[in-house]
Amino acid sequence: MSESEKSRRLKQFGACLMVCGTAVCGGAELPPDRELRELAVRDSLNPVAPGGVNGAPFWNGHARRFIYAPAFDFKPVEGAVRYRFTATDAAGERHSFEAASPAAALTPVWDRLPVGFVELAVEGVDASGKVTGTAGKRRFYRAAVFRGHYSDAERGYLDSARMGLQYLFRQPHYRNWLEKGEPDPGYELYCYPTKIIASVVESMVIYAALAPADRETALGIARKAADYLISVSEPAGAPLEFLPPTYAGDKRTAKEFAGQQMMIYPADAASAYLDLYDACGERRFLEAALRIARSYRKLQLPSGSWYLKINMKDGTPVASNQCVPVPMIRLFERLGAQYGETEFRETAERAVRYLAGTTLKEFNWEGQFEDIAPSVPYVNNTKHNACDYALYLLDRFPDRPEAVEQARTLLRFAEDQFVVWEQPMPDKSTRTDQWITPCVLEQYAYYVPIDASAAKLISLYQAMYERTGSVLDLAKACELANAMTRAQDPETGRYLTYWERNERGLDPGWINCATASAKAMMSLGRLLERKEPAL
Repeated sequence: MSESEKSRRLKQFGACLMVCGTAVCGGAELPPDRELRELAVRDSLNPVAPGGVNGAPFWNGHARRFIYAPAFDFKPVEGAVRYRFTATDAAGERHSFEAASPAAALTPVWDRLPVGFVELAVEGVDASGKVTGTAGKRRFYRAAVFRGHYSDAERGYLDSARMGLQYLFRQPHYRNWLEKGEPDPGYELYCYPTKIIASVVESMVIYAALAPADRETALGIARKAADYLISVSEPAGAPLEFLPPTYAGDKRTAKEFAGQQMMIYPADAASAYLDLYDACGERRFLEAALRIARSYRKLQLPSGSWYLKINMKDGTPVASNQCVPVPMIRLFERLGAQYGETEFRETAERAVRYLAGTTLKEFNWEGQFEDIAPSVPYVNNTKHNACDYALYLLDRFPDRPEAVEQARTLLRFAEDQFVVWEQPMPDKSTRTDQWITPCVLEQYAYYVPIDASAAKLISLYQAMYERTGSVLDLAKACELANAMTRAQDPETGRYLTYWERNERGLDPGWINCATASAKAMMSLGRLLERKEPAL
């Protein structure tokens, strides 16, 4: 999309959605909520990567809710020539249609089903109209479709990002890096060193660019944190040489998973080192990133990916699960494009082929988190790595229609399974009645709203808008961003990790999530204000 067309669409959009407390751009015309909802409803009638089509798997066997019309893995019934679908909504009303396959999508009745639990039964019917057997039954929650504007923003997106980063900068455990050069035991999430310390580095490099008065202090914190993480990395000659540790101490799940390396996180550390190198020019950080990249190259599997978890003592896999290797690909390609380090080109290409030929084909978006054990396919889906791949496709192949279409499928999957626009699926155990909505859930195993999950969808909706010009995508990005400002402490700027109106609001939260939130808000704010390129 050209810059002039992007500007025109932004002016249109500004008249409709309120962000930063006021209209973004004057009084130009924009589709009203009714038209946005019509677009969303129309899209919701189409299933997401339906199983059985061109050999695609049924990925939704463990799914509990759907925004988009689903299709299920129901098997043919002997003697049946057609199948009768009956969906009974929460009010007891029955919605029926017939189809040639028991795995047909629920498109014919989907827009008639109200938000709420649905009991679905599919029966085989013979030529005389007699029921020959049951193909399958399923209970699920019919989730709410996007309806337009939900709430105004509490503050501008850029102001929100600055406040969030400044809050981190002022935290005692951040200042502890300057004083002691090691993790503050008072912040127990340092039990996940690579994930959390890399976020300290990343957040302070970003903040240093935004706050000239605090620049040197922020970079000082980043240097100390990076130097520490480098110092505790595996020594040369070890099976996982130069990789920083995933776990330390005995807090949270660090004790349970002690001695294991989760292979997605060193790439995040290397990327943070590169950010710091860009900011301060100190070559040791570039060298540390290169050492990590070379270890990855050595450990790459014939498939093109890496084992998700590896025992540090001997390099053996903890399980057969393999990474969704987007962070590694990003690292290799950045080293080549930005620093002329082209030795990783073949390694990156193998990983790209793995994503396209295995991960996308299998549609297995396993939740790969340091505090969750590896799982069997489809049991613990998440949207994070699916969105990461979609963002990669849009960045790397913006002019390839098939890549954009693949990214769209991944975005629809993420929304279908993890975005809650309103009326969450009732669940006392997760206190859904206290959630801040709209929101985005993390993974099946932890089906709760997290700020970093909202940030990931904000980023992907924005990226899709920038590639396609879809006003609906931009509307969705802004509504989640507005909610982000409401899930932010107005006094301190702290982003709530857990989007709940209860005591969890007092939790100090995950700084990696807060950093992701600030980046997403900054990027969208810059787009809307037509400033310099987004971070």
